[in-house]
Amino acid sequence: MSMTLKIDVGVASLAKDQEEVCGDTVEIVKNDRSTTIVLSDGLGSGIKASILSILSTKIASGLLRRNVSLEQVFATIADTLPTCKVRNLAYSTLSILRIKTNGDCHLIEYDNPMLLRFKAGKRAPLKRQKREIAGKEVLESWFRIEPEDLLVMVSDGVINAGVGGLYRLGLGYKGLVNSVLDWADEYDDALPLAQRLIEVVDACYLGRRGDDSTSIVVRARIPRTAVLLTGPPADPKLDRELVDNYLSYRNVMRIVCGGATGNLVAREMGQELKTSLKYEDPSVPPTAQIKGIDLVTEGILTLNKCLSKLKSSDKDWRSITRADGASLLCHALSRADRVIMLVGTAVNPAHEEFMNSLQLLTRTQVVEELKEELTKRDKEVIIEKF
Repeated sequence: MSMTLKIDVGVASLAKDQEEVCGDTVEIVKNDRSTTIVLSDGLGSGIKASILSILSTKIASGLLRRNVSLEQVFATIADTLPTCKVRNLAYSTLSILRIKTNGDCHLIEYDNPMLLRFKAGKRAPLKRQKREIAGKEVLESWFRIEPEDLLVMVSDGVINAGVGGLYRLGLGYKGLVNSVLDWADEYDDALPLAQRLIEVVDACYLGRRGDDSTSIVVRARIPRTAVLLTGPPADPKLDRELVDNYLSYRNVMRIVCGGATGNLVAREMGQELKTSLKYEDPSVPPTAQIKGIDLVTEGILTLNKCLSKLKSSDKDWRSITRADGASLLCHALSRADRVIMLVGTAVNPAHEEFMNSLQLLTRTQVVEELKEELTKRDKEVIIEKF
C-alpha cells in the first residue's frame, strides 16, 4: 500500500475509586514516518502506580524520539524497572505499538491485555509470537492496517470491569469486542469511541471502580482536507480564476468566510447565497448557504472569534454542541488533517476603521495566526494569496 495514512488516536481513562490520579499512562510519539503509542499500567493504584507508569512511558518516549528500535526501548525499560519481590510482578506493564504512515505495524506487549484489531466491522485476530527481551517474555506481532481499520488497546481495568458484580468474570474481551462493534460506525474519530468505551467500563463498575482503566482507540484513515476561501482577489479580473482554483479540489470540505467572498463564489458558481437570520451566538454573525459549499460564514469577525476559541481552549473541537459560525469553523478546521487557505488580498478601506475600533486582526493577520495555531495541533497548513 503506497498511500499515506492518517493515524487518529483517542485516549480516555478512569482512576480507581477514591484515587485522585490514574495509574495508567499513555505517551504518543509522532514524526513524519510513524506514530508510536506507549501504554503502561503501574503496579497498584494511585500516586505510586502513576509514578511507575509515567517513568516507563517517559523513558520509552525519550528513546523513541531518538529513533531507537522498539526492542531496545523495551530492553532499556526492563533493565531499569525492577520486579516486586513480594508479588513477583513487574512494577509496570508495557505495550508499544508503532504504526508507519504506509500502514506497517510493529507491536510488543508485556503483561497488558492484547490489542484488538477490527476490519470491515469484524474482529481480525493478530498472529503473535512469544519472544524474550531482556529476560522478559513478551508477545510480538508484525501486521498491516488499511483505511478504516480500527485498533483498540486497553489496560486490565477495562477487561476486569464488573468482576463479581455486573459480570461474574468481568467485561472481558467478548464484552469489549461487542461494545466496539456496537458503536464503531457511529463515530468518524477515535476519541469519542474511546470515551464511549470508558463510559461502559464505568457502568460495569456500578460507580465503584475497582481499578484504573484506560482505553486507546486507533483509527486509520485517508487524510482529510479542508479548503477555506476568504477575501476577494486584489484584481477583480482574477475572480473566475480564484473560484475555479477553489472548486478544482476534490474530496475536500469547502469553506467560504466573508460576505463579499460568499457573493463572489455564488455568482461565479451560478448559485444563490442564502443568509440565515438566526443568531446562534449574539457575538457571532449568522451563517449562510451556497449549494455545493459545506460551510459559509461571515468573514473577519468569525475568523477572529474562531482563532480566539482555538487559542483559549485545549478542547477537542471535533465534537461541538453549538451551531454558530465560529464554532462550526473550529469544528471543520479541527477535523481536517490538511488545511488549504486561499486568501484574497483586496483591501476594503471601510473595514479598516471598523476593525481597529473592535481591535480585530486583519484578514492576513488572522489567517497567519490560524496557521500557527493549527500547526500546533498537528495540521498541515498551506496559504495561497491572490
